[in-house]
Amino acid sequence: MLTFYHVYGSGKDPYCIESIKMLDGSGYEYALTFLDKSPNLAKLTADRYEVSKFPLIVECDVNGGETVLGSYGELKAALEYSDDCKECKKNKQ
Repeated sequence: MLTFYHVYGSGKDPYCIESIKMLDGSGYEYALTFLDKSPNLAKLTADRYEVSKFPLIVECDVNGGETVLGSYGELKAALEYSDDCKECKKNKQ
């Protein structure tokens, strides 16, 4: 595949976990970087991509190009995924 996704996030965040589940079923390749144990890497990543929230999904190509896709909602739209994150809704309440 010429395109893959890079997910930056936390293994405890339901939106990150749901993003991974979406990618698992999508057929796209992806890489994960969990930031739970490195606040410094989280800050560097946030600064590099000019974002303030995670998960962060970056669309990458084999030539080294990167495009910030966004977070859970943008990935869901890009993959045309129809299931809702029940765990995400539960945590909002």
